[in-house]
Amino acid sequence: RWLRGLLSYETPKAVVVRSWAVGAVHRCLQLLILAYFIGWVFLHEKAYQVRDSVIESSVVTKVKGVGRYAGRVLDAADFVTPPQGTAVFVVVTRQIRTEDQAQGLCPESEAEFRCVTDRDCRGRGPATGSG
Repeated sequence: RWLRGLLSYETPKAVVVRSWAVGAVHRCLQLLILAYFIGWVFLHEKAYQVRDSVIESSVVTKVKGVGRYAGRVLDAADFVTPPQGTAVFVVVTRQIRTEDQAQGLCPESEAEFRCVTDRDCRGRGPATGSG
């Protein structure tokens, strides 16, 4: 029974009413609705150009250095996430871990900056921003 109802299809009948009065009332209602949108919504309220009165600003905290938490060393990329949306206060409450990555020492890329001991380094590292 439910399958027959599910697979059945019905179309409504179209009825043409040949009455001048019904047609006039129908068109008057359509014109009233159209006049409402044009007159009140668009011209009076100017809803097409509504502006937000809230001053959009943001406070960004710059994080430098590293932190330690639960035996892990965290850097600025672990702390800072961009805010998503307007009027949002973001507090990082969970950390996204990237598997198969480890923090450690990277080999130096340029010969003049390779150091065997701390005395070999003259403190002329490449300018990387926060270095």
